[in-house]
Amino acid sequence: MAKRDWVEWHRDYDDPGSLLSRRGELVQGHLRGELERAPAGDVRLISLCAGQGRDVIGALAGHPRRGDVRARLVELDERNVALARQAAQAAGLHGVEVLQADAGVTDACAGAVPAQIVVACGIFGNITGSDIRATVAALPACARPVRWSCGPGTAVRPT
Repeated sequence: MAKRDWVEWHRDYDDPGSLLSRRGELVQGHLRGELERAPAGDVRLISLCAGQGRDVIGALAGHPRRGDVRARLVELDERNVALARQAAQAAGLHGVEVLQADAGVTDACAGAVPAQIVVACGIFGNITGSDIRATVAALPACARPVRWSCGPGTAVRPT
């Protein structure tokens, strides 16, 4: 895979007409819906290749269940990690941890799984076919062992 400037890549989120901005709105909507459907109490969430955390932080900011969420955002790019930490802090999201790590290494999930919500957005367009298959095979180990359902192309959730 070609080297990419991931901070620059995120700039399209700021353009309301961009596909990335629209994708972000859809993912945030799915995440808000999952939080509303989650049983009372703590909700564990893990986001792999979380980038600047815009999906999760945007969904949690101002949400009534924000205090129930214990989230781990896993991101490799140190600049995006710093931006995600700043955004979580600015939004007052004390239950959001941003871990600088390779989401392809399962150690990054230790202590954060099994989760009720597993976010694997933006991964599959950026890895090889064999890595896609391996990722899909590994994702169920991140979630609580219950019946699965998927939102359109983004959020995977146990129900």
